[in-house]
Amino acid sequence: MLEIIEFGKDEYAFPSLIVLGCFDAIHQGHRELFKKAKLQAKINGLDLGVMMFRDGKGGKTLYSFEERVKMLEKYNVKFVLAIDFTPEFKDIAPLDFLAAIEDKINVKAYMSGKDFRFGKGAKGKSSTLKNFAEDEENGVWYMPLKDVLYDGEKISTTLVKSCLDSGDVTRANALLGEPFYLDGQVVEGAHRGTQILGFPTVNIVYPEWKYPVRKGVYKVLVTIDDQQYSAIANYGTCPTFEDKREVLEAHIKDFSGDLYGKEIRVCFICFMRGIKKFTSPDELAAQLSEDKAALDLSDEEFAARYGQAYLLPEEECENCADEPVDDAKADDTEKVSEEVKSEDVVQAEVSETDVQAQEAESGTITEEQVQPATEQTEEVVEEQSAEQISENGEEGETNASCVSECAAAEDDTTSVVETVVEQEENKVTE
Repeated sequence: MLEIIEFGKDEYAFPSLIVLGCFDAIHQGHRELFKKAKLQAKINGLDLGVMMFRDGKGGKTLYSFEERVKMLEKYNVKFVLAIDFTPEFKDIAPLDFLAAIEDKINVKAYMSGKDFRFGKGAKGKSSTLKNFAEDEENGVWYMPLKDVLYDGEKISTTLVKSCLDSGDVTRANALLGEPFYLDGQVVEGAHRGTQILGFPTVNIVYPEWKYPVRKGVYKVLVTIDDQQYSAIANYGTCPTFEDKREVLEAHIKDFSGDLYGKEIRVCFICFMRGIKKFTSPDELAAQLSEDKAALDLSDEEFAARYGQAYLLPEEECENCADEPVDDAKADDTEKVSEEVKSEDVVQAEVSETDVQAQEAESGTITEEQVQPATEQTEEVVEEQSAEQISENGEEGETNASCVSECAAAEDDTTSVVETVVEQEENKVTE
C-alpha cells in the first residue's frame, strides 16, 4: 500500500528518487517516465516517490486522486507526495519548493519530463533542476526525459482532454494506455427505459469534478463484480422526453438483475452518434435497437462503421530517440557504458545491482553510489507548447498545467545505452 506524504508536513527518511509533475491523469508519457524511474530507483537502491496534486489545479481532472494513486502501484512506487494547489503553494519560489521537499524527505534524485514547470510564475524548469543538481552541496542528481509522441503529437493531458471534447475516445484511450473510465454507484432513474422503450438501463451520476466526454451515445464496457459486459451508453440530456438533466445511462447486453446501489465501472470504447431528438418514443426505440445490434458486429465491421473501436497497442507510440550519454559529470565512482540489446539483459543488470538495494536497506549505501544509470543530454529544450503551473486558466490549458509529459520509451527492438554504477574493482560483462 502506498504511503501518502503530505507536502510540508510529513517526513520520509529512506533515501528516495522523486518524480516531479502534476499527473491529473496517467497517460502513456507518464507510464514511460514511471518505468524509467522504477529502473533507476531499483539500480540505485532508492525508494520511488511521485509528486501529485490532490485535486488538480482547479479544473476538472480525468481521474480522482485515489484512482491515480492506485494506478501507480504497479511501478513499485513507495509514496506519493500529495500537494494541495492553494494560493500559498502557488506563491512558493522554485528553489524554496525544492528546499521544502528536502526539509522533510531524504531526496537523492529527481526525474521529470523536460517541459516540467514549477514554482511561482512557473519560473522553475528543467534547467533549474539541472543547475540545482550540479551544485555539489545539494548531493542530488537529476534526469529529464524526452517526449513520447503519438501520431506525431506529444502525448499530454491537454491532448487527451481535447480528444474527449470531440468524442474521439478511441484516440484518448490510445494516449492513456487504457480505456477512459468512470466508476460510480447505480442510482434510480426515470424508468423510461423499461416502462416505455423496452430497454432497461442503469444510471450513474457523472461526478462534477470529472472531465466530461462529449455528449452522445457510446459503445462501452461495463464491469460488474469483475465481469465485463458489452453495452451502449448515453451521456447527456434526453430531448425526446424534454429532459434536460445530464445523466449517464447504459443498456447492458446479456444482463438482468437489480444493480441499485452497486458500484460499477463504465469504460468508454467508441463514440457511435450524437444526441438527437426523435419524433416519438417508438422512433427512439428503433434507433436503440440498431445501436444494440451494432454490439454484435465483428471488430472490423464495427470499426468500418464507427471508426476504430479498440485500443491501439502501446507499441504504436512514437518515441524520440535516446539522447547520447553525457560522461562529463565528475564522480569518483567508475562508470561503464554498455549497449543493452534485450530486455533480458536489462533485467540482468538490475539483478546484478540488487546488492546496492540490500545495502541501502541496511543503511550502508553511500551518496557516491547514488547516481543515474543513464545520463541524458543536459541541453534543455524550451518549447512554447510546454504546459506550465500558473495562476491563470483551467487545468490542462497551456499556461496552467504542471504535467510531466514525456519520457524516452524502451522497447525490445531498440538498443538502450545504460551507464552502470560499479565499485572500482568491478567490471560489467554481458
